[in-house]
Amino acid sequence: MISKLEILPNEIFINILSYLTWDEILISLWSLNKRINSIICLIFTIKKNGITFNYPGLSYQKISEILLPLIFKSSLLCSSIKYIHLNGNYSNSYDLIDRYFFYNKDKESFCFPNLKSLNITQFLLSKSLIEILSLLVQYQLNELKLIYSENEYRPFAYQYKHSSFIFNKKNLMVMFEKFLCQIFSGQCQLISLQLDISQSNSLIHQCLKSHSLNLSSNKIDDLNQLNCLTLRYLHICIQYTYFLEHLIEHVPNLERLTVRFQHSLKPSDESYSNIEKLTTSNESWFNKVPKLKCFILKTRIFNDLEFIYLKWLLNNVNHIEKLQISLIGQEIWRNDQIIWKSVIDANFIRQYCLPDKIINLIDFDFYIRSKRQLSLIDIEKIQNSFQIDSFFIKHQWTNVRCFYDENKSYQHLFSFTQNKSECLYMLTKYRCIDNWPNIRCIQLNFHPSLYLFLEQFDELCPNVSSIMVRPENYTYESMITEPLTISFEMGQRSLNDIRLENVTKLQFGSCCSCSSGMYCLLFFLLTKNEAKSLF
Repeated sequence: MISKLEILPNEIFINILSYLTWDEILISLWSLNKRINSIICLIFTIKKNGITFNYPGLSYQKISEILLPLIFKSSLLCSSIKYIHLNGNYSNSYDLIDRYFFYNKDKESFCFPNLKSLNITQFLLSKSLIEILSLLVQYQLNELKLIYSENEYRPFAYQYKHSSFIFNKKNLMVMFEKFLCQIFSGQCQLISLQLDISQSNSLIHQCLKSHSLNLSSNKIDDLNQLNCLTLRYLHICIQYTYFLEHLIEHVPNLERLTVRFQHSLKPSDESYSNIEKLTTSNESWFNKVPKLKCFILKTRIFNDLEFIYLKWLLNNVNHIEKLQISLIGQEIWRNDQIIWKSVIDANFIRQYCLPDKIINLIDFDFYIRSKRQLSLIDIEKIQNSFQIDSFFIKHQWTNVRCFYDENKSYQHLFSFTQNKSECLYMLTKYRCIDNWPNIRCIQLNFHPSLYLFLEQFDELCPNVSSIMVRPENYTYESMITEPLTISFEMGQRSLNDIRLENVTKLQFGSCCSCSSGMYCLLFFLLTKNEAKSLF
C-alpha cells in the first residue's frame, strides 16, 4: 500500500509547516491544492505569527514582486491574515503599507479586512504612516505595537537642506503627538497597546498634558470621547514620569499596566519643587483605573527622591492584585543616595518597594540589583530576613534568593516560588490547561525561576518533546535575565536534577541569543546531550 501525504491529519500538517517561515510556506505550497490552501489559511488564522516583513534574508524585491501579489490574488488568504510585523531594523519599507495595503489611493478599503494585530518596530515617521495608523486604530486593530526611534532621522538628514529637514521633522512631530492623543481617546478601539517612545524628546512626552486638562467636563459624552474605553492591556517604555501621570487620566478600563523607564524614575520638575507634598500624599488612582489588577515597573533608581516617587506611585496603585518591580541601582557615592546605603533585605523591600497599605495584593515579584560589598554571612542574613519577617510569612512571600557577583560587586535579590501556579505563569501558550501531562509543546519565559521549573519538568510535563525558551513578555531582557544568568554562571544551583528526558527539540528566542545565562543553560544541556535538535 502506497502512503500519500494527503492522508495525514491537519494537526500533522500544521506541525510540519511550523518549521517553515511564512514566505517559504506561500512560495512552496500555496495553490498546491484546496486542502493545503485551507491549512495555510488556518495557520494564519489560529497562530499569532502572521506575516513578518523585513527580517534578514527577505528582500524588499521579493516582498513587493512575489509575496504581496501572491497574497492579493486570493481574498481568502487576505482575510486569513490577522497579524503583520514590520521591522525597521533591517530596511525602510514602510511604504509597503501605503503602496500595497489599500485597494485604492483614497485608503477607503483595506486589503486585510481581518487584520487585528500590527507590530511596527524602529519605525521612521512619515505623514502617510501616521495617517494610516490613525485609521487602523480607529476602525480595524485590536492590538498595536509601536517602537519609535528618533535616531532613525539621522541617516536621512544629509539628503535635505538643514532648514527644510527641520521643518519637515517638526511637522511630523506635531502629527505624531496628535496621533498619541488619539490613541488615548474615544477615537481608538485598541484592546492591547505596546508603545515605546523612550527615544523621543520631552515634547512628545508632554502631548497628553493639554488633553488631560479637558477632563474637567462633567458631560458623559465628552468624557467618553476623551478616554479610550476599550484599552485593557498597556505596555509603555518612556523617559519622563509625567507621561504616565497624564495618560492614567484616559484609560479607565485598564487591567494590566507595564511601565519601563529608559533611564531612571526621575520625577518631573513640579515634583522636585513640591517634595514634601509628594511624600505625604495619599492620592490614589483607584478612581482613575479601578479595574487595574496588575502593575509591572522596570526602572533604574539613582537617588532618594526617586525612591520617594516610587513609593508615591505604589501607593497610587495599592488596589492591584499583582505587583512586579525590577530596580537597578548605581554606584553609591552621592549624598542623596542614603536609601541605597541601607541593607537590602525584607525590611527594605517592605519599606520602599511595596505600598504602605496592602489591600488586594496576592502576587508580588521583584528583582533588585545594587552595588555593594557582601560576605557569605551577609547573604545568609538577607535571605533569612524574609523567612522570619511576619509580614512576608503572612503573605507567603518568603521564597527569596540573594546572589552576589564578586567580580562586579553586585547584589542580586529576587523572589520566586516553586509551586505549580508559578510554573504555569511561565507557560505563554497553555496558560489555561490543567492537564499538564498531555502537553507536548510548550513555550517558557526566561524567568528567574526557570531553573526551578526545569528541575520539576519531567514530573510535571512527562510527554513534552519540544521547548521554546524566550524572553518574558513585555520585559526588557537585561532586567529579567540577569538574576537567572547569575544563578547559572556562579554555580549556586545544582543542575543535576534537570534531565528533560523526553525533550528532542529545544528552541531559543532570538532576543535571548546573546544572554550569558542562556549560554550557560545551553552548554549544560549540550554536555548532558539532552536536546537532540537545537534551533
